[in-house]
This record gives sequence, C-alpha cells and structure tokens, in this order.
Amino acid sequence: MKELRFMTEFQHLQQVADAKESFERANPGVTIVIEQSTDHFESKNAYLSDEAPDIIESGGWALFNNKDMFVDLNPYVADAEGLEKDFYEGPMRVARHNGMLPGLPVDVSIPLIVFNKEMFERAGLTFPAEDWTWDDFIEVGKKLTIRNEQGVASQFGFGIGVDIEWYEPFVFRNGGSYLSPDGSTARGYIDSQATIEAIRKMIDAYRVHGIIRKPDEPSEAGQLHEGFAMIFGFMWFTGGLIYHKIDDKFGVVGLPKMPGGDQSNMIYMGAAGIISKSQYPRLAWEFLRHYIIERHSWPLPITRSQAKERGLTDHRLWSRYMKELDCVRPSGYYLSEKWNSSRQLINEDINKMILNGTDVSQTLRSWTRFA
Repeated sequence: MKELRFMTEFQHLQQVADAKESFERANPGVTIVIEQSTDHFESKNAYLSDEAPDIIESGGWALFNNKDMFVDLNPYVADAEGLEKDFYEGPMRVARHNGMLPGLPVDVSIPLIVFNKEMFERAGLTFPAEDWTWDDFIEVGKKLTIRNEQGVASQFGFGIGVDIEWYEPFVFRNGGSYLSPDGSTARGYIDSQATIEAIRKMIDAYRVHGIIRKPDEPSEAGQLHEGFAMIFGFMWFTGGLIYHKIDDKFGVVGLPKMPGGDQSNMIYMGAAGIISKSQYPRLAWEFLRHYIIERHSWPLPITRSQAKERGLTDHRLWSRYMKELDCVRPSGYYLSEKWNSSRQLINEDINKMILNGTDVSQTLRSWTRFA
C-alpha cells in the first residue's frame, strides 16, 4: 500500500475529494490522504517537518518561490505526449517565471471589463468594442455616471476597488511595470514615466472624471451588479452572474487600449506542486495530472482541450476569458514577496492620491523602497 499525502490551503475540498476517489479506484493499492493547512506559514512548516506531505496546494504563488521546496515538473510535462501544446501559454509562462515549473496552476482568474447592456442601451450607447481606447472608456464612463443635485451617484460608470494589484494591467498596457523582470528592484520601473502616466490616468478617473466611486463616497448605486455600468470583473464575479442567472444582462470585453500599446494582463492563480522530499514523485505527478487536468477541477482550465470539452470556448462570456489567458504576464505580486507585503501601505497612499490630491509622481518615487 502506497500513501500520498495531499495538503491544501483551500477550504472547499469537494474537487480534490472527487479526484481522490476516482484516482484510488483506478489505482488499487494507493491511498490519498487529504490534509488542510491554514496558510503559507503552516504549509512551509509542514514541508520542513519530518513528516512532510507529498503535495502542497496553495491559493497564492509566494510559497512556490521557495528555492528547493518543490520538484521541477518540466520533465514530467515533457514526457506527457501533447500536454505542453495543450496548455494555455499565459499561465504556464507565469508559473515558469524563474525557469522551473514548481507547480501546476490552479484557481486561475483574470480581469476583463464586464458591462451592463441595459445601462448602455438606456444611455443610447453602443457596446464597447475590442479596439476601444482609454479615452473612449473615460468618455463612455462619464455618460454612464448618474448623479443627483447633491452629487450623489445612483449609477457609476466604472466599478473597481482601490488596490495597486488591480491597477497593474493598465500599467502593463501603458508600457510600464512595477518591478524589474526578476523582481529585484522597483527603481526605474514603478517611478518610470509610463507607470506614472498610467497611475495618474487611474487617479483622474476618480478625481477629475468622477466615474469611479471614491473611498467612503456616499452612494445610492448599490452593489456592483446593480449600479455600475462597467466593472473590473474577475472570473469569480462573472461566475456569480452566471450562478444567479442574471448573466444575460451583461457582456464582456477586453481592457481598453492604453497609449503604450501593450496588450498584457495580470493573473491571479495558485498552484499544486510536489514536495522535493516526496518518496513517490512520479505517483504524485500522476495524481496531480488527474486532479487538475483530467478531472477539470477548476472553473478556468489551463488546457485548451479542457476548455473545449466544457464548452467554454463557445460560451458567450467565458470564451473571452479563455482568449485572454494567453495575454497574462507575472505581476509584482508574484515577483517579490517584499512588494506584496507592502500592499496595504501602498493602498493607503493611493487613498491619499484619490482623496487629497497627493502628487502621483512623488508618491510613486517613494514606492521604490518597497522592492
């Protein structure tokens, strides 16, 4: 009897439990033991212990930047006929940003613009097209923002949270970035003209154009799906629309083009990888492949054959997300733990730029200390 221990940081275990059952049925003599971990700290401590699990699954990527903690999966992928060509290139490019492949991506999500078709129609506006620009986006957003005599909005043109990570795709598309490609420094990147210009455009969307709700601004617009004409919509938002059967009111389009001319986007994803201490790395790989690829365990798959089998490539909304997968690149969140741990401080500065008009250039120059 061989035992594989699978440790996960996720709370909902039905997906891995289903994979365990089918894998054990197909492999008599193999037992998969599922264990839960609270966070990265507990997962890393489990790896360092004398009874380390064989596989660790995490909703974030920071764990997979730990040197020597995970087996390089590149040889296994190379041995699996047709698998490399089947992968969507974007998630795998991000997963391999340091050369090796420490885990297979799970819980993949990317942002697009989800728009309320009824609000566009009421305003007499055509739906946004894939070739729209930032200026188009701002003008449409102003026409779709409705305020009363006191200036309180019952409808906003655009909905997005105050978060440095969520502004990053617009920075990419303007030709900027937060960090160097290896994540070693922010100097010359976060304070570059392209990055400053992109962040200033975003701040102006709040302060000058008024199309985004400011922090703590009085509002009668309700929830995102109720009073926001355009939404920075990740997979989970669109999935919620579909789950609640209101998705027919919405459309999906790519992010507006920025002056920099880049088409890159960000990605959130975790991974599941084989621990370097595992006694059964080949068997662990077979289970990983079964769980993530063969069982179609996650909403956005990482292979084209999965997407086609599940009808996602022809779906009115999901098809646009699948297309966008090839446009993603590593974010600062993945490249530098120091940058990621500074997120709260950076977001506090963003609030000051929005609410107090703090100088954008000076603020971004101060962020060079975070990486």
